[in-house]
Amino acid sequence: MALQNHTLTSRNSVAILSFVLYFFFSLFNVSAAEDSSIQGKVAPLKGDINTSLNEFGISLSEDGNTLYYYSKRQNSNYSDLYKSVKKKDGWSSGIEISELNSQYDDQSPFIVGDEKALIFSSNRDGSIEFRMGSGKIGVSRDLYFSANKNGNWDKPTRLPLEVNSPAIEENPFLAGSYLFFTRYPFGKVAESDIYISEYKDGSWGKAIRMESPINTEHAEIAATLSRDGKYLYFSSNRPGGYGGLDIYKIEIKEDGTFSSAINLGPVINTAGDEAFYTETPDGKNAYFCRLVKEGGNYDIYEFSVNEWEELKKNKKISLESIHFKTGSYEIQEESFSILDKLVEFLKENPSIRLKITGHTDLHGDRGDNLELSRNRASSVRDYLVKKGIGSSRFTTDGKGSNEPIYPEKNPETDVKNRRTEFQILE
Repeated sequence: MALQNHTLTSRNSVAILSFVLYFFFSLFNVSAAEDSSIQGKVAPLKGDINTSLNEFGISLSEDGNTLYYYSKRQNSNYSDLYKSVKKKDGWSSGIEISELNSQYDDQSPFIVGDEKALIFSSNRDGSIEFRMGSGKIGVSRDLYFSANKNGNWDKPTRLPLEVNSPAIEENPFLAGSYLFFTRYPFGKVAESDIYISEYKDGSWGKAIRMESPINTEHAEIAATLSRDGKYLYFSSNRPGGYGGLDIYKIEIKEDGTFSSAINLGPVINTAGDEAFYTETPDGKNAYFCRLVKEGGNYDIYEFSVNEWEELKKNKKISLESIHFKTGSYEIQEESFSILDKLVEFLKENPSIRLKITGHTDLHGDRGDNLELSRNRASSVRDYLVKKGIGSSRFTTDGKGSNEPIYPEKNPETDVKNRRTEFQILE
């Protein structure tokens, strides 16, 4: 079983190993601080992805364009796996993954890497059976694995007993070779805890219950990892929160030490329930699930950072999220949304004037790069003018490859060097 995921670099893998050992041998005070630094906007996802029924247990593809989740739809007695594709005007309505769904509950999908495999929870035929206190035979929900080969899903295989048990296993999240998941006794979701298992030398290690500050005597579910591997997110109903399940984070530090649990605060958490905090590929924005009131249904929400408020505060901002076609100054559609937010910002702040400066990576001829960067800055200005902002409020410039952030040529530094800067003119 080949298991790969984009989440961890080699540095992150070492950090996770230290993280596992640390929590295995150590205890923490579980009192949680609040992250007052989180500033942004939260709103239901645009498009047709949310319905009057549950959309829960999300996982985002590596390119950020497909969301996997589960839902129990009308005229169905069981939950099924779905996916939704990001379009220009929002997210598509749910597409059932019929090859993987069974006649039983299929839940909590985690998409591996670039959609080459899926791990999910199910109580289908073949799941572990056990005898309940009443004497009846119960069926657990176990974690299953399916590879996608040439666009077709293999028959799901149940993960071994080192991972699965007669309890419920759900909410998988694969980080490198480490699998985080939720486990609780059958019918006792209030006793949920987060476990971890390592995939090594072709087999899974025995799952370990994580210690404080992750697990407490309260419920903890749905562990996820930040894109840079520096933060672990999870949900808990521990005291001190804003309502039911709140989302918390723990920092994994460079020196192998770890912070206490930090509540993400009132921008994210409410009197309802929040879970499955999932960062977008750039690590700036995130998706998560929210239940507004008890007895209702979960929907998928987006948290988006307002870069333009940061511009107002710091007078200058550099963005690599404005993309152009290769070797061209034509703006790609995926960048329209962030520029539209700039339009709103400029309309709300009519006295602000901006200098727009383009930068390229270090590849190619320096003279060509200089011209390309100037044309890209002009394209951004032209887009804003077409949206109703006066051209007199802008000046443009281009630096080509003359002012790189990193003096290196590789995919990671190229992304950082290809950027558009905005500066407020006094």
